[in-house]
Amino acid sequence: MKRKLSFLLLYGSLVLFGGLGALLLIFGEKAPHASLAENRMLAGFPAFSWATVKDGSFMLGLEDYLSDAVPDREVFVAGADGIMDRLSLHREAETAADAEAELAAQLAAFAQENQTQDDQQEMAAFRATPSPVPTPAATPEPTPDDQSTDAAPEADPTPLPEKDLSGIPTCYFTMTQADGFVNKVYTFSPENIRRAVRMLNAYRAALPEDGHVFFAQPPFPGLAFQLQDGTCTGWGGDLEDTINEYSNDGVYMVSVQKVLEQHLLDGEYLYFKTDHHWTPRAACYTLNAILAAHGIDPKPYDSYAFHVNRSFYGSASLGNPNIRNGMKPDTLEVLVPDTPVKGYRVFWDRSEVDAPLINNNFGNYMVFLGGTQGPWRRFETGVDMDRSCLLIGDSFSNCFVPFLVPYYGTVHSCDVRPGNFDEVNIRWSISEYIRENGIDDVYIVYSTANGVNTVHIMENLLRYL
Repeated sequence: MKRKLSFLLLYGSLVLFGGLGALLLIFGEKAPHASLAENRMLAGFPAFSWATVKDGSFMLGLEDYLSDAVPDREVFVAGADGIMDRLSLHREAETAADAEAELAAQLAAFAQENQTQDDQQEMAAFRATPSPVPTPAATPEPTPDDQSTDAAPEADPTPLPEKDLSGIPTCYFTMTQADGFVNKVYTFSPENIRRAVRMLNAYRAALPEDGHVFFAQPPFPGLAFQLQDGTCTGWGGDLEDTINEYSNDGVYMVSVQKVLEQHLLDGEYLYFKTDHHWTPRAACYTLNAILAAHGIDPKPYDSYAFHVNRSFYGSASLGNPNIRNGMKPDTLEVLVPDTPVKGYRVFWDRSEVDAPLINNNFGNYMVFLGGTQGPWRRFETGVDMDRSCLLIGDSFSNCFVPFLVPYYGTVHSCDVRPGNFDEVNIRWSISEYIRENGIDDVYIVYSTANGVNTVHIMENLLRYL
């Protein structure tokens, strides 16, 4: 009798779940779409081909789709989040899930976009899970300027007397839903904030007396779309104010949320629909807010000249016919500099090759700088300005760089993520590069996937200094 009952229960469960799966396949949302509760893109129905069936990727994609397409999924997720909040487990799970989901999205996008051998090597390094790099416990002996070393440079973890950081609170990135509920999308622990403050103070100490360090952390498009489709009525957070309060003079973190919020609510085109990046307009708004806060009258976005590509399909649509068939292409505006900019890629042996600011050989987001290329980039702007700047960031910073051209005689860039700033090949520190090239200001622009909560990037920024 027990065996018969067990068989009936098992058989009934198989029929029930099989029927549910069939209903999802027939009526479920086929295209990838954003989940506010999970802060990620839910999987779409995978593209079918004999090749994907043979290599197993179709079945893996189908499993992801069936899991993500469960009806009222966000209700269950929100309920689980509420329980975890009460158990004080929300922050750890949320941070890990955010970082994993957004980094996975970036890796998938970069893998599709990057075509060169260097980019393929970069992707292989990205996929290797990086271990946190310990901050050195003691100040290393200074290296003479005329010497180079094959070892990764160490940085002084306490470059200047700093404010008492013990009172730093937990901070949040929040979104207000249409029903008034405030959702904590990101949680920033005091430990992670202290790490970021010490890093920013160290960069300020490496600059001249009148130098500045500017920090921006752009959110991902899935969050921005919630403001445009009526799901949310606003977003905000206290991370930027906290970092500005506890950082030394000359350090400033701009709130990208405050800069872009009303523009998004007004329906402005600030994030691509088929790509995981922000648009050049959003980058320009962010830079102009930084400049205006420091007494500089910035150049309005609409006063620039652009080449316009109205048939741009980006990283989110590559290899996914559901998006291409169901969505209009994005419009990609590519800045035309007012002056002839000369660009170079600089290697660790100090050799250089031409590397243009705008690479029109690409019809996608890689038109900006030709994509992320390490270890260093230098752009001689042709502008009669004595000041130079260094921008450190991920791919979100690539469309940010061209808007720095009117304000600096030379613009430099690098990216400390694995694959772009490989410690095995390092020959000089970032502070040495700053001194040798007369850098006045440093801009740090990393998306939320690589920002304050990404421990190894924050520590590498300090370690490589």
